[in-house]
Amino acid sequence: MPTRLMLGAVLLALPLLTATANGQERTPVTTLDQLIDELVQNNPNIRAAQFRFEAATRRPSQVSTLPDPKLRLVNLGVGRPLSRLNSDFAYWGIGVSQEIPFPGKLALAGEEAKREANSEREMYRNIVLEKTAELKVAYYEWFFVMKAIEITRKNRDLLDRFEQIARTRYSVGRGIQQDVLRAQVEISAIVQQTEVFEQRKEAVEAKIRALLNSERPLATPAELRQSSITLDMQRVLQLVEAQSPRLQADRQMVASRAVGIDRARRESRPDFNVSFEWQKTGAAFPDYYMTAVELRIPLYARRKQQLGAEEAAARLREARENFQAARQDLVFQAKDLFLSARTSERLIALYQSGIIPQTAVSLESALAGYEVGSVDFLTLVTNAMSVLSYEMQYYEELTKHEQALAKLEPLVGMELTRP
Repeated sequence: MPTRLMLGAVLLALPLLTATANGQERTPVTTLDQLIDELVQNNPNIRAAQFRFEAATRRPSQVSTLPDPKLRLVNLGVGRPLSRLNSDFAYWGIGVSQEIPFPGKLALAGEEAKREANSEREMYRNIVLEKTAELKVAYYEWFFVMKAIEITRKNRDLLDRFEQIARTRYSVGRGIQQDVLRAQVEISAIVQQTEVFEQRKEAVEAKIRALLNSERPLATPAELRQSSITLDMQRVLQLVEAQSPRLQADRQMVASRAVGIDRARRESRPDFNVSFEWQKTGAAFPDYYMTAVELRIPLYARRKQQLGAEEAAARLREARENFQAARQDLVFQAKDLFLSARTSERLIALYQSGIIPQTAVSLESALAGYEVGSVDFLTLVTNAMSVLSYEMQYYEELTKHEQALAKLEPLVGMELTRP
């Protein structure tokens, strides 16, 4: 009878390969696709970046359009204000004037603003990808914690059965009390571990709700499948250079600052003001017409326009350094995450093909040895715990693999993980 009980307990410890093969899913589940849709709609950071981009698209037309014209109404009275038109000096006048910047200034201002808008567009894409990756990382962590809770509860059931077996053997004189105490110690450790995972579960669910800007209840995560890596290191680095939204945003900012230098230099060129005025005098006198052209002279260019050009040059150098720093940072992150994903991929294969089946065989051997008295209870418990421990490590490595790919997505500007 003890052997049958123990065999049933051991079978509880070996669900990994069959569950993985059958692709079983919990119901009801909260899928990652559902959460991503909600994230894009409700996340405050994404919405703020969207509005910032939309605001930036309104600037090019504003800065490349001529200043508003001015309307001028004039009354020249003789003897008193608003006098009648009874003198060749008194008149009513109406005129209009238009400021005209030096040719090229408006076009350069519009081009600079356009490139800034392009930079904001890439920053918006980057925020979407970063927050999506952050959600995926939290979701995969949530999946692992739920699996860990499931495994620790299974461990508890297994240890409860082992304790019953140890008590039975001790009661008939075939075991020792130390076996019972050992099982009880392991059960207490499992209880403590379960509490830790429950706390992690609450924390990660709170993280997901914060990203979604929502307090709606969550069900359980869908079963996680391993995403395949179809890229090599060289291709990853090429994608970082060509598609990274953050790098593209910095590149557009460099282009904008380069245009800003030309615009700042052109500020030393004079602007014009053209005006026309019609003047109505008395009936006995002819009307007057006045046309004027004004020229704004950059008299203080050394204190204004020259310093403005130097400021623009410094800002261009700053943008270039920021671009170079971002490139180095992204390349390092991409390499680190890619290598981490590759390492996890090899470990997952090792768990599936070697470690878990081998520990299952070792447990069966310990079970047979314990029944005939050649293996002690501690060895049996250690082998049983090893099977479940490696199962948890398998899911932990699977989670690390998917998290590394999720973190890599904003760097390469494309999706790498499967929902």
